[in-house]
Amino acid sequence: MGRMVSCGRWCAAACVGAAMFGLGPAARASKSEPAPQWALDAAKTATPADAAQAAAVMLWDEYLITVDEQNHAVERERSAVRILKPQGRRYAHCEAEYDSDEKLDYFHSWTIAADGRQLEAKDADFRDVGAYESADLQFSDRFRILNPPGADPGAVVVCETESHLRPYMDSEVWQIQSSIPVANEALELALSPGGHFADSWSKFTPVKPEEVGPERLRWELHDVPALDLEDMRATPPWDALVARMEVKWGDEATHGVDNQWRSIGLWMDELEAHRTDPTPQITAAAQQLTAGAPDLYAKLSRITSYIQKNVRYFIVVKGIGGWQAHYADDIFRNRYGDCKDKTTLLIAMLKAVGVKAYYLHVDSERGVIDPAAPSLIGNHMITAIELPAGENDPRLMARVKTAEGKTLLVFDPTDQETPVGLIRAQLQGAYGNLADGENSQVIEMPVLPAEAAGVEREGSFVPAT
Repeated sequence: MGRMVSCGRWCAAACVGAAMFGLGPAARASKSEPAPQWALDAAKTATPADAAQAAAVMLWDEYLITVDEQNHAVERERSAVRILKPQGRRYAHCEAEYDSDEKLDYFHSWTIAADGRQLEAKDADFRDVGAYESADLQFSDRFRILNPPGADPGAVVVCETESHLRPYMDSEVWQIQSSIPVANEALELALSPGGHFADSWSKFTPVKPEEVGPERLRWELHDVPALDLEDMRATPPWDALVARMEVKWGDEATHGVDNQWRSIGLWMDELEAHRTDPTPQITAAAQQLTAGAPDLYAKLSRITSYIQKNVRYFIVVKGIGGWQAHYADDIFRNRYGDCKDKTTLLIAMLKAVGVKAYYLHVDSERGVIDPAAPSLIGNHMITAIELPAGENDPRLMARVKTAEGKTLLVFDPTDQETPVGLIRAQLQGAYGNLADGENSQVIEMPVLPAEAAGVEREGSFVPAT
């Protein structure tokens, strides 16, 4: 459960634990409480006929996002899952994500057994874990995970959480589908007076919201089929297939696909303002690297190779650091950074030798970013290098045209094996959002010819004596 997806950080899984934050006494009531009426009502929902063979069924999943005058939001989720088979127990393990900026107000859960008995989750049923276990990742994100009591076939596990969303974000992704059927689900948005919203839909026919009160909108869906890929082979990634909707609020909630992509790009530009400014040390290093370069390809090759080989991939994420790069000078001095850091230093070094480049927000898997559904769901940042008019070096193959006619060369500085001029297969034919001020837009990355996929290896060998 917990299927609302906070917009993907572009340094998390693809630019391929901290101390525990106290949840306070509001995390769970200190004494036993009966299940609330909404939970009892949800538990009475009949299992849909077409879900009878599933391991479990989501009877109810409701989100309420309340936005204040500063566009800060509080999100409440109420969910109920009926376990139908023993293997369905895993779908009853509720979880809630939180960190230093996304505060978890409370987390309650009850199990309503097949015979009507109520079992309230106690402190011992919850545990807190760090996110993204990896030697290359240091995140402040935490997960509170519930192992519910009495989670047996026939039982209904209900969970309710409430959290303050990150104050610098003004959108959320609603993942409509699950790997089990969903009988009833809803998203309700409560705006402050005069507030406005925008929505975008992927892999699902858009649904108009119902006005359920002043500045209050509600989307309701029923009988959403499962997206079950468990026994499927060679499928596209889950996030490229699952139905979702992104809801936006605040000043950046514009209407129209192009306007929404432009708004995301402008936000990215503002977030990274002056972080790509080259210092004298960066300028000197870039000029030294490119001294005597016979052509643009050599110039680009020397700088990109330097970034690939000398800037270690390493993430330190806390708060807005999940979205905002460090300053180029810090990255150059420390010699490490994540995907957006590597792009930042690359843009700075190119700027130092007269080449313009841009942030390009993508996903590590083809198909996740939907050009018809503007969103921050992508998890990776790469670089788009502007090529001069008439540049036709055949080695610079990974090029695209913008709507204004600019020619851009797509390059991933995090990829240590793919040289400038090429991009790896997972990015080919995928989409990304170019951050170029008012010209920000979604672009489709090129598909390279098969012969570009070869691997060249060099080595030195000394005969044994």
